[in-house]
Amino acid sequence: MVALWQRVESIGVTPDMSYLQNRRLKMVNLIAVSAFIGSLCYGLGNILGGQHPILAIVDIFYSLGTLFVFRLHCQYRYAEAKVYLLIISSLFLITINFLSYNIAEYYLLCVLIVSILVFHRIWVQAVICGSLVVAILVPKFFAEHLPYTFAVGEDRLLVNVPIAILFIFILVRHFKSIQQSYQEEIEKQQIHLEELNRDKEQLFAIVAHDIRSPLVATSQILQMLCQEETDEQLKKRAIQQINAQLLAMTENVDNLLHWSSQNLKGLVSRPLNFPVEQLLTQVLHGMKTQTAEKNVRIETNNPEGLSMFADLEQIRIILRNILNNAIKFSYENGQIDITVQEADKQVHISVKDWGVGMSGKKVKELFSQPQHPSYGTSGERGTGLGLVLVNNLVQINQGTIAVMSRENFGTTIHLRFPLGTIVEAPRSVVAAME
Repeated sequence: MVALWQRVESIGVTPDMSYLQNRRLKMVNLIAVSAFIGSLCYGLGNILGGQHPILAIVDIFYSLGTLFVFRLHCQYRYAEAKVYLLIISSLFLITINFLSYNIAEYYLLCVLIVSILVFHRIWVQAVICGSLVVAILVPKFFAEHLPYTFAVGEDRLLVNVPIAILFIFILVRHFKSIQQSYQEEIEKQQIHLEELNRDKEQLFAIVAHDIRSPLVATSQILQMLCQEETDEQLKKRAIQQINAQLLAMTENVDNLLHWSSQNLKGLVSRPLNFPVEQLLTQVLHGMKTQTAEKNVRIETNNPEGLSMFADLEQIRIILRNILNNAIKFSYENGQIDITVQEADKQVHISVKDWGVGMSGKKVKELFSQPQHPSYGTSGERGTGLGLVLVNNLVQINQGTIAVMSRENFGTTIHLRFPLGTIVEAPRSVVAAME
C-alpha cells in the first residue's frame, strides 16, 4: 500500500525538477487523489442511500474527472493540470452547493485554501475568493428562488464538517512541511557552499604556490644554463633539478585536476582487470628521482600473476600519492617496504615507511578535508590534497584504506581492492601501462 501511494504521489515527477517543484507537484497529486477517493465515496453513499440521485451523479462525474489530472502530469503539462483541477473542483462544489446550500460551503473553503497554496498570483487568488463568496452566499439567501435546492440533515453535517476541517488541516500541515523541508534544504546547501568556498580558497592558495613556484625556479635554472661559463657538471645537476621540479608539478596538477573533477561530480571509476606487479613497477620507476635525492631504498614483496579489478589510472594516482608521502616523510638513507598479497578475495597492499610518523589526532584528520600543506624531512612541500583525494578514489573503486602511525616510528598504510581475474590484459590496458 505504501509503495502504491508513493507511485501515485510521484506521477509526473522528473529527476531534473527542483526540490520545491517536486514537493508542489506531489501536493497537487495528493489533492487530486483525495478528491477522487472522497467524491467516489460520497457518490457511492448517495447511490446506496437512494436519497439524492442527482448528487450521486455529480459526485461520480467529478471523481472520474479528477483522474485527468494524472494524465496531464504524465504529459508534463503541470500548469494546465493545476488550472484544470481548480476549475472542475470549483464547478463541482458550486453545483453541489446550489443543489444543497448547506452541504458544500466548507469544501469551498478548502478550494480557496488550495488556490492560495497552488497559485501565486494575487489577482488569481482574488478572483477565486470573490467567486467562492458569491457561490456560498447566493444559495443561502436565495434558496427559495432556486429549483432543486434542499438542505441535508444534521446527521450529514456531522460527517461533512469534520471531514472538511480535517482536509484543511492536512493541506495546511502538508504545505508547512514542504516549506520547512525546503528551508532545511536551503540551509544544507548553504553549508555545503560555504565548505566548497573554503576548499576553493585553499585550492587557489595551493595553485599559487605549487604551480607558480616550480615554474619560477625552473626559469631561474634555465637562465643560469644559458650562461656560457656554466660547467658541464653544474648543467647536469641543473637538468636533474628541472626534471624533479617538473615531476613534482605534474603530480600537483594531476591531483588538482582530479580534485576539481570530483567537486564537479565528474569523477567516476572505470574498472578493468590489470596485473598489479606491472603497474607497481611503473610507478616505482617514475619515482626514481625522488628516491635518489634522499637515497631511500624501496623493498617490494610483489607476487607474480596477481590481478586487480579497479580503475587503472586512479590506482596509479593512489599509489603515486602514497609513495610520494612515504618518501617525503622518510629520512635520508631510509627504507620503504611494499607488500602485495591476496587476502579474502581482495588485493592487499601495504606501504610502510620508517619516517617521522604522525599523532593519533593527525591520523583522524587525514581524510576529512584538504589539509594545510606539510613539509617533508628535506623541506619538500605537498599540496594538502593527496590523501583526501586518495581516500575518495579508494572509495569509488570499492576499496578500503587504513592508516597506522606513531610519531618518530613511521607510518603504515593498508589498501584493499577487489581481486581481478588472471586473464590476458586488453590492448588498451597494455597501452596505458607502457
